Amino acid sequence: MEINSYIDVVAYLILPIIGSLFIVYACFDFMKKVDRNIYRKKMIYIFAFILFNIALLFSASSGSVLVNMITFLSGILLIGYFLYNDSKLYLLYYCIFALCFLFVDLLVSFFISFVISYGGFYFSSLAYLQITVVFLIRILEYVYIKLFTNFINRREAKIISKIQSFTFLVIPLFSVIYIMTLVFLLQIYTGFVESILLVVNVVLILILNIYVTHIFDTVSKNNTLQNEVKLYHQQSELQHKYYDNLENKYKESRKLIHDVRNHLQSIERLYENKEEYLAKKYTNDIHLMLNELNQKYYTSNRILNIILNDKYHIIKNANIYFDCKIGELNLDFIREIDITTIFSNILDNSIEAAKKAEDNSYIKFHLNKFNDFIVINIVNSMKEKPIMKNKKIKSTKADHDGLGLENIRKTLEKYEGSLVIDFDEHEFKVNIVIPN
Repeated sequence: MEINSYIDVVAYLILPIIGSLFIVYACFDFMKKVDRNIYRKKMIYIFAFILFNIALLFSASSGSVLVNMITFLSGILLIGYFLYNDSKLYLLYYCIFALCFLFVDLLVSFFISFVISYGGFYFSSLAYLQITVVFLIRILEYVYIKLFTNFINRREAKIISKIQSFTFLVIPLFSVIYIMTLVFLLQIYTGFVESILLVVNVVLILILNIYVTHIFDTVSKNNTLQNEVKLYHQQSELQHKYYDNLENKYKESRKLIHDVRNHLQSIERLYENKEEYLAKKYTNDIHLMLNELNQKYYTSNRILNIILNDKYHIIKNANIYFDCKIGELNLDFIREIDITTIFSNILDNSIEAAKKAEDNSYIKFHLNKFNDFIVINIVNSMKEKPIMKNKKIKSTKADHDGLGLENIRKTLEKYEGSLVIDFDEHEFKVNIVIPN
């Protein structure tokens, strides 16, 4: 076999098959990592994977761009709808994903052609050009798929920092430079062994990209778990304080019951001595003592009731006026950990701001159902406007790495909810709407 024929086999047969396997794997990985409600036997997914690859290779051999587009679009929609998620929303996501993928494919192809034509790049044969173009397109398509996956998964509050995201892009960039350098060097001399080494290098580079992606997925999950651990710790502290407070009230009530006979005798003597004013005052004091022993019942939701009781004591001790109105509603569709995230943190923010408003310190907390929506309105006084940074409210707490409004917003996204913030010189308003 001639030297050029080895590289032709790599360029026109082996590399397209490897590239197709790689990008179809990335598409399946995308559909697996976004929200899914369908789980079938593993063999069905393997069969669909093989069938989709064969369909793409046949459509590519036809030489028709339109056939390629229709095959890819219909394949993604059918596989996504029947094997991963059959909801209308995700059918729309799959359609947008496939159309954007095709657009990226065309855009990258045009860009590469433009750069090669006007950039002075020289290839000794069309086979080397084919290897370079196919590899570049596949790597850039892969980057698009991972970015689109992260965009969809933002609704699940998966956390990846900007530095981590940038680091992810370094690997594909390294892959492109490495393969292009290898191709240019191989143009000097290419035999059977060199062709095999090129294929091995391409496969290893693609595997490296997949491996690095899985590392970043693990980092994302780890960050999310750390976030949830903080929330569970916060929730357990609230519950501990709540039940500890109940125990203290129980002890106080036993003391009051023990002395109730003496209190009644004192009130009787006051009435006998015609000291009705003092008797009524004494009675009112007893009522106040009894009211203090009562644990307030705000709502039927256990964890929200615990949160409100805990925050009420903080508000009371800070001499903040608290207007709390809760209607008849059911919050069972929201996870307890998410209720903690939303209500505990939003009330903490209100308390922190209201404490600084010395003259007219207040918090108005209204929770009710309006048609098919849960509506939460929180208004609090404040001393000065919050600091805005990158269109986000910056915390005034020193060394504060708390959950904040952004985590509340991400939590609401799980339930298709929305958060709207408004403020003026002296008042801060938060409006939350959650479909029920």
